[in-house]
Amino acid sequence: MSDETHDSAHVTRWIRDCARPLATLDADGSLMDLAALADRADGTVVVGVGATTRAGHELSVTAHRILRLFVETLAFRALALLDDESVVADMDEYARTGAGDVRAILGDAWVPWRTAETIAVLEWAREFNRAHPHDPVRLFGLAPEAAKPAHYERVTRFVERAAPQRIAELRSHYDPIVTAHRLGEHIQRANGTHPGRPFADHARDALTLVESLPGAAGAPEILDAARLIVRYHENSTASGRRDFAAESVDAARRIVDWHDRTGHRIVYWEGVSNTAVARELTVAAMSQRFPSTGSLLRDRFGTGYLSVAVTFHHGNVRADLAVPAPAEGFADTVLDQPELGSYLLDLRTAPAGAVRQWLHRPAKLRLIIGTYRPDRDVDHHIAGAGLGDWFDVVLHIRTITPTHSLAQP
Repeated sequence: MSDETHDSAHVTRWIRDCARPLATLDADGSLMDLAALADRADGTVVVGVGATTRAGHELSVTAHRILRLFVETLAFRALALLDDESVVADMDEYARTGAGDVRAILGDAWVPWRTAETIAVLEWAREFNRAHPHDPVRLFGLAPEAAKPAHYERVTRFVERAAPQRIAELRSHYDPIVTAHRLGEHIQRANGTHPGRPFADHARDALTLVESLPGAAGAPEILDAARLIVRYHENSTASGRRDFAAESVDAARRIVDWHDRTGHRIVYWEGVSNTAVARELTVAAMSQRFPSTGSLLRDRFGTGYLSVAVTFHHGNVRADLAVPAPAEGFADTVLDQPELGSYLLDLRTAPAGAVRQWLHRPAKLRLIIGTYRPDRDVDHHIAGAGLGDWFDVVLHIRTITPTHSLAQP
């Protein structure tokens, strides 16, 4: 028997002995099966809940249940989302006051949040806040304001008034690129549906057009909108200029600032590549390497930052897109214990010896992003450390089904 096989046997036995089965994946159900997570969260200031895909219903429901647990039993009072701060402010206003149309609000959100599962979270937060008007749960965003379809419409209306003869030219630039707000430019490229010219080039040409028009200098809000559109596309994943390290720093700063200003304990939702505690984490499918937000939060809060991963074994992220069982050599393969089903495992309880060595051995953990292709499944992972370096607790879901997109009937 090889050392690796011997270690795997020890790890399997430890998981089977120490894992706590998850009794339900119902967001409205009992939280008793998560009690072990609450029991071991003493001193936690921020809990990072990282998913290995944002497109799994069961993973979204599990994140919701963790949010409920920390809000309802541990007095956490804020949810941090990696999205446009202005959009999350509208979500927060809805949760606090009921103002606005929740579907319209999510129409401007990042695509992974445009789901029935997110509506369920906002409706729960609204009900909680009705019952706790003087101690509400809050939501805040971790990214600066970004362009939205309304910004294109604002610029278009100005050009229609100021230079109607040039509206077709403007639309030749805006019509192709506004589609990125439904399906990212990098995903369009991966799917083979990209129209060809880089979207940032179209956005810059549109700005030049607008700047040249009579009256533009007296319409700063129009120029601001056109410039916001340029920044959106220049800093997109497709442009190659997106600075993931700077985003990690900014997200951590916003979380720390919120805590320092309000005293709130915070639940932070993101992908595992952001929430993991990693000085240098590699996202293989994107050829990116950067320090995670989780590592910066661990620096600030020490053990007051709790890193929780929500993983899965197989299932569908769309009706027509199945994710197979992970490859041998992936940590996900070892985590899967069919007789346990879905479970919670506190990695901090690992015994010395083979189990702890495995947890701190460099690992690959699956990460499903928008450009995922099943025939290249092995290319979709994070790497750079071991599970026990990245996370304190793992919740493993055996089988997933797709989230319910608001774009669907």
